Amino acid sequence: MGNILDYLDWRGDITFEQASFNEVDNLILACFSYLELDGIRGIQDGNTLYLEELSENFFAEKKDEKIKAQTTFLKNIPELLRKMARSDRYRKCRVGGFVNEILSSEIQQFAAVTIELPDGTVYISFRGTDDTITGWKEDFNMAFQYPVPAQRSASAYLDTVARLWEGPIILVGHSKGGNLAIYAAMNADPKVRKRIQHVYSLDGPGFPPEIVTSPAYRTIQPKVTKIVPSSSIVGMIFETPEPCRVVSSDSDGIMQHSAFTWLLDGDQFITEPDLSSSSQLFNEELNHWIATLTPEQRERAVDALFTVLHANGATSFSEVMSNFPASIPAMLGAYVGLTPADRRHLVEALAI
Repeated sequence: MGNILDYLDWRGDITFEQASFNEVDNLILACFSYLELDGIRGIQDGNTLYLEELSENFFAEKKDEKIKAQTTFLKNIPELLRKMARSDRYRKCRVGGFVNEILSSEIQQFAAVTIELPDGTVYISFRGTDDTITGWKEDFNMAFQYPVPAQRSASAYLDTVARLWEGPIILVGHSKGGNLAIYAAMNADPKVRKRIQHVYSLDGPGFPPEIVTSPAYRTIQPKVTKIVPSSSIVGMIFETPEPCRVVSSDSDGIMQHSAFTWLLDGDQFITEPDLSSSSQLFNEELNHWIATLTPEQRERAVDALFTVLHANGATSFSEVMSNFPASIPAMLGAYVGLTPADRRHLVEALAI
């Protein structure tokens, strides 16, 4: 057993010509979108770089101190790039089209990158939620807002890439990125949709009931594969009509959301027959609670939560946690300042 870093050690010398693209490669390219590529030369404005060139530029630009300061999940991403760049399997893939938009005023966190495989397949990877408060609030806003800004940006990004790049298209995303991949596909121009070979949502949240029963969703659904860990939480929020493949993890609870905990046997996932009972119970309770609230009540509950989290001026969850003891008075003050109804909804959510 191993994870995707072990896979690159085991299979890195095997090219795509020798062994075709598989679902583990798919997970690797989903994680690739979490790279902080801002300021890296050669991958914006229609330009592309071989992945090995991108790696050279990345480590020349980024300092070790900044890389080491990442959160638990993100700190593994630079090592993923190193191993990809050294492998015969990935080093000659071309990378371009990187965008990263964090707009606090609009509550939007969106990032994506395009990778062209050696056979000409255009692979679009949508980033999931990062460490920013803005990104997490946008996720919570999905409880009452459709579409959220990142979903609209994902649709526009697909249209742009389809105009600039030829070849068949595969869409993928981990966490919120999986939701963005499905949204982009279902809202694509019919000519673009024909080019889409597959859509992968890797522990990505679902959609409201009225969306999953819509003609647009049903049209793209046969191309969708959803993969979740056994204790999935994020991936089971909202409606998920397509069957989910369940993979084993070497972690527990919410930490299974990290793709680096998913277990492999060679080039295949180690699978489970079903979600854990705790995951099923949690998601039943959460989705039931969401259904009992009006959209307006959901919005007020989300605003209440983030009013408390943002009470000390933090812009990321790392800041919230690192300053947590000192932030308690400000958070309690923000909580006391909420209306009784908002406090009740917030306590209900935290209880779940």
